[in-house]
Amino acid sequence: MLEKKYRGQLYEYTLESPAMILGERFKGGIFRPSSKVLRYSQIIGALRAELGIQDIHAVGIIERFDVDFFVYSPQDKVAGRSKIPLMAEVLIDVRARVYIASPTDLPEELFLRIGALATKGFGESHLKLVRVIEASELRKSIGETSRILSEGGLPELATRLPLREEVYKGVFGVSKIIKPIYCYMFYPTSPTTGYYELSLKEGSIILAPSILIRKPEEIIHDGWGMSSIDSLVERIARDRRLRNIQFTSRELNDLAEIYERYGFTVAEIHLRRRMERTRNKLEQYKLQTLLNVLNLIESSRIPRQIGAYIIRNLYIIARMKRR
Repeated sequence: MLEKKYRGQLYEYTLESPAMILGERFKGGIFRPSSKVLRYSQIIGALRAELGIQDIHAVGIIERFDVDFFVYSPQDKVAGRSKIPLMAEVLIDVRARVYIASPTDLPEELFLRIGALATKGFGESHLKLVRVIEASELRKSIGETSRILSEGGLPELATRLPLREEVYKGVFGVSKIIKPIYCYMFYPTSPTTGYYELSLKEGSIILAPSILIRKPEEIIHDGWGMSSIDSLVERIARDRRLRNIQFTSRELNDLAEIYERYGFTVAEIHLRRRMERTRNKLEQYKLQTLLNVLNLIESSRIPRQIGAYIIRNLYIIARMKRR
């Protein structure tokens, strides 16, 4: 644990950021979720860029955050046109703990840019030194994790670590991987290149120093999540009825605006009044289909902004190729 080149020490910092996007893979290209974990690769990338130290290791554990959304249109630089608008999930008012192993002394304060869309002002983070933890203290705290196991509990990893023994064991002191959850994490080799490496995902059951173990009070903001959005988009995309309907941008935008501003009941009244006013069977079928989608969105209990965004892009979702 903490090889000699790191002088047997971990620097503990508190991190505060007004807004950051910790990008995850996303379905269909219209919604970009944010991870709720400060990954090893993201932090060391930011530290290397700021400090110029290549042989540095760090993990972060988010303690508090709230959620907002940001809509933007990536630009095709070759064609000079904007692409389809995307919605990104943004973590706001973020507070986290960060642990850094460095071969050289570190300052009491650090200012980093972490995560995606840094050019749009996201990811600005202020780190303030709390303490320096000795390797002996980390070894001692493994006993707390062992006690959780002996009492029938499951000590869960609170962050993501590369599955490299010299990192998870040699630096951060993970002594035993009991029940792993594997994932792939991007490892940067330069500002523009890197590769994906096998990693331990948060939630893995491990025996390790207590700083890496998820505390009950840190399992936060776990109501609706990306799984519910994925499920909703998947259900809509698999509805074959939508593929045979021609929606206009105006009617989708109008419905989305009504739903976002006034809620489900007013949006339902809007659709039912249109159904009563038309005698066209195809138009009635289209409006009934929109009402079915509206009910799906409302029952999923996702934020209204995302529901409205899905309505606006319904014609794109309907034409997604599903496996």
